[in-house]
Amino acid sequence: MCQLVEIVLPVPLAQVFSYRHQRDPEADQESALQPGDLVAVPFGRRKNVTGLVVGVRDLAPDVREVDGVKLRDVSRVFPAEYRITGDRRRLADWLASYYILPLGEVVPLFHPPSPGTRARGSGQDTAQSPYPCVDPENITLTDAQERAVKSAEKILDSRSFGALLLHGVTGSGKTEVYLNIISLALAAGRGAIYLLPEIALTPQTLSRISARFGDRVAAIHSGMSAGRRCRVHEQAAKGEIQVVVGPRSALFAPVRDLGVIIIDEEHETSYKQDEKPRYHARHAALVRGRENKAVVMLGSATPDLESMVNALDGRFELLELPDRMGSELPSVEVVDMRGGGNLEGFTPALTEAVNDTLEKGRQVILYYNRRGFARVLQCRDCGEVVMCPHCDIGVTYHLRPRRLLCHYCGFTRKVPDTCPDCGAEEFLPAGGGTEKVELNLQAHFPDARILRLDHDTTRRRGSHHRILTAFARGEADILVGTQMVAKGHHFPKVGLVGVLAADDGLCLPDYRSAERSFQLLTQVAGRSGRTEAGRVIFQTWRPDDPVIQAAAAHDYQAFLAAETPERKALGYPPFNRLLRLGVTGRRLGHVEEAAGQLAEAVRASLNGPGIEILGPAPAVFPRLKDRYRFQILIKGKLGKKEKDWLGECLRSFKEGFKGVDVVHDVDPVSMY
Repeated sequence: MCQLVEIVLPVPLAQVFSYRHQRDPEADQESALQPGDLVAVPFGRRKNVTGLVVGVRDLAPDVREVDGVKLRDVSRVFPAEYRITGDRRRLADWLASYYILPLGEVVPLFHPPSPGTRARGSGQDTAQSPYPCVDPENITLTDAQERAVKSAEKILDSRSFGALLLHGVTGSGKTEVYLNIISLALAAGRGAIYLLPEIALTPQTLSRISARFGDRVAAIHSGMSAGRRCRVHEQAAKGEIQVVVGPRSALFAPVRDLGVIIIDEEHETSYKQDEKPRYHARHAALVRGRENKAVVMLGSATPDLESMVNALDGRFELLELPDRMGSELPSVEVVDMRGGGNLEGFTPALTEAVNDTLEKGRQVILYYNRRGFARVLQCRDCGEVVMCPHCDIGVTYHLRPRRLLCHYCGFTRKVPDTCPDCGAEEFLPAGGGTEKVELNLQAHFPDARILRLDHDTTRRRGSHHRILTAFARGEADILVGTQMVAKGHHFPKVGLVGVLAADDGLCLPDYRSAERSFQLLTQVAGRSGRTEAGRVIFQTWRPDDPVIQAAAAHDYQAFLAAETPERKALGYPPFNRLLRLGVTGRRLGHVEEAAGQLAEAVRASLNGPGIEILGPAPAVFPRLKDRYRFQILIKGKLGKKEKDWLGECLRSFKEGFKGVDVVHDVDPVSMY
């Protein structure tokens, strides 16, 4: 018995490919392929490319060619656990339509790499943490927590879809609400997905979930081997695993009868994938929840403006946790850095606070969102900055190892002995970074044990866990780092958080810069005083800025009142949709011409009522990795007809302009 099988493949072509499947005549009907099956097929020179079956029909055994095209045979049929059907197939169709992609390019989201790979070793892949966590017993929920759980329970009981936004201040017990809701789903025989922004940075959360639900929980993320990911995928499909925990990729796990999706720290931009397919896991989670008639709970101390507007407009139910558990929110002191008098980036107020905190036997977190020893290396005589030869940006000076490094393309070189422009022999390291902060701390507090958490110290596998575990166990007194230190950590002994440059992100050329700054400042401040009174110090050159004042007061409503009307007046999300077209290439003139022609074509076809086309204009970083960059912004809601046209336009444009790449980003979270 033969079948003609239509398959979509992970290639940028909006078409299906026909293959031949020879079924064993002695086998039962189950061996026949059906839509939703995952298969491996030869494609071009590759022997095994994973694809999704979207259509089948019977084929005479002697037919080897269709419409003049020779049929190749399906190489492998993956087990039933890898089928993409039901709610997962409907989600795949939505992703392809909404993000203007061929269906084949979203299919890899729904299966592990190298599906069917056998894992080494045995046992459950439970959500492991670098240190154990004992689940507290007999927890009494506050009234606010109880209301949140009851709201979710009502939706679960009705087996309907509902979206809940849990706005709780840092340390208000959001995790306990999540765990109670998952318990309700499990009691009803339903499954759950718990999304985290970055799995490597949330070991305590993973440990707590595993402590509560035991071997019914498994983590899935890119740091696992292909074999382990396949095993978790198969266990979830069989119902052996009921709770899957992880970052974006966990959303697509084949959890049976999915009843709850938790999106912890829902405001985090890491939920948006920055490479194709450029989807947002928060948006996709809402669609999967709708398709499963499930509860979707989004939680944050600093909700994304889009989520809050959805709640205020009645699309989400808004639930508040206004009080911290066990202690008050930390007091925040805003220290004015204008006028000088600061020693190596530390004001006297911060230096005194660090000393006082250490004397009391408590821990300190210092936040500075810059890596390296100095942002740039500048000639003392002529003032020229050493630039990256591949990007329009200065290289960062690192001491350990001593080198110049571009943080965008990875270019590295030795520190020059003389200025390449004027020949002078002296350089001035300009600006600071976490490496310099660490050295200054060692000089000022020689007895303190210091750890640094940034991209440079976490290159090795497991280094995040090692550093965070050491700090959590009290093996260090000070943790200095980039925004990694701001995300979801619970360190009971931290008595002081210092932000060295609170206004650092306010001037970035991005309409979300104020929102991101408020979120980061609020989140990092929330690491202080989790069990007893704590302090926070914001050092800034803009002490009167409304964003800094709102973060210092832990006042989300003040930030919302200031930011919402500005976004609305400018027509930016959440009051309008945004789509970014990026045009890149190695020849500046060629790229500029291509961007101009693309903008003209878009204006001619899409510039209707409610749609505004901006650009083309050079990107924020006009050249990265030897490629010149222009961008076009489309403001306004595009329907299916407009998206179909745009998808076809981009495909034909790529064929017409060789050497120029075009990428599109629906609902971008960054303008860089």
